[in-house]
Amino acid sequence: MSIRLKLKVGLLSMLVALCFPMVAKTQEQVEPGRRAEAFVLPTWDGKVLKSSSLKGQVIMLEFFQTWCPDCQKAAPEIERMYKQYKKKGFTVVGISHDKEGAKIVESYVKKYKLTYPVVIGDLSIAVSYTGITPAKPNFRIPYIVLIDRNGLIAGQFEEGKNDEATNPKSLEVLIKKLL
Repeated sequence: MSIRLKLKVGLLSMLVALCFPMVAKTQEQVEPGRRAEAFVLPTWDGKVLKSSSLKGQVIMLEFFQTWCPDCQKAAPEIERMYKQYKKKGFTVVGISHDKEGAKIVESYVKKYKLTYPVVIGDLSIAVSYTGITPAKPNFRIPYIVLIDRNGLIAGQFEEGKNDEATNPKSLEVLIKKLL
């Protein structure tokens, strides 16, 4: 993640923490077993995705940026898993945090032939799912969150900390257990 982006996220999260103390969650508040936060985010193609439309499904949130080599490497595998398991109630939501927005995301989606929903992330979803705070204003990508059919966080995996963040085969084992 670029220094500029880290600074922007840091400043914004400090602002959110000062203005809305309940929004700034700690790492403990987003651990597995917690209820997944609701979201409404724009898709790269101008639509809107509401988390409420995914109720009852096993959901994989994939926080990424288009320039990330690990994200690029994982994209075809994540698409394969999505196609393989979607009829069993599995969905993927790609969450881009590219500062360039929809234009650059469109190229990425087309390059990797992604058919799962890809949204443009914002500070609120990063705060809700990655545990960023003013004291920890950034996170490493790819960052994966698994949500079970009951809307509870079943696992979180950050690049550099958890094998599942960069190893789709390890992640697939966990997804199968949730299905």
